[in-house]
Amino acid sequence: MTRLTIILIAAMLGMPAFGQALETGGYAKTLFGQLYPADQSLAEGWKTGLQGLLDELEDSSYDSETLDSIPEFQQLIDAEHAPFSIAELEGSWRMRSLQATDYGAFIYQYFPARIYPEGQAMFFDKNSGSQRHRGLMAQLDAETVFFAGALYYGYEGPRLYSAMTAGEVTEEQRDFDAVAEIYKIGENHFLMAFAPTENRFRLYEIRK
Repeated sequence: MTRLTIILIAAMLGMPAFGQALETGGYAKTLFGQLYPADQSLAEGWKTGLQGLLDELEDSSYDSETLDSIPEFQQLIDAEHAPFSIAELEGSWRMRSLQATDYGAFIYQYFPARIYPEGQAMFFDKNSGSQRHRGLMAQLDAETVFFAGALYYGYEGPRLYSAMTAGEVTEEQRDFDAVAEIYKIGENHFLMAFAPTENRFRLYEIRK
């Protein structure tokens, strides 16, 4: 990301530019305020919804991959959330995507990713694998960091959350917007739960 782009993001978020101090609480409030009202519930209800879907799949699916995946989904759903600071997320990670829909539950391989400060922002950057995410992060409460970004594919350039782009926002841009909540579930072990859409659920399991 270029210096000009970072300055532009800072301006859109009302954030200080390079060399100025950033008060974390104010930054989080400002970033949250950029979310569309429909996204401000973040991933609320993902556990209940995903649990219900997995129960249905367990009763109805004949797909061996789906049935083998359900216990790993269940472990992540049941994991306790520990207090943590967003600073603990900085660094290089490996992440795997777990996705569930009415068609089944699937777990993909780990891919490298980074979480890093750039200017006055904390960036999430999973730029490997066929489905990728990039965006901004901030502390929501003692046990949660939230993410506002966008999905893109390996053959495309990265996107920003559409409210942070200039000009009129199209329906297609909104379709790629992604918000999520991140929890600590162990030592160097985090879970990222995206807001579900139309009974489709996505998790990232994040490890060193």
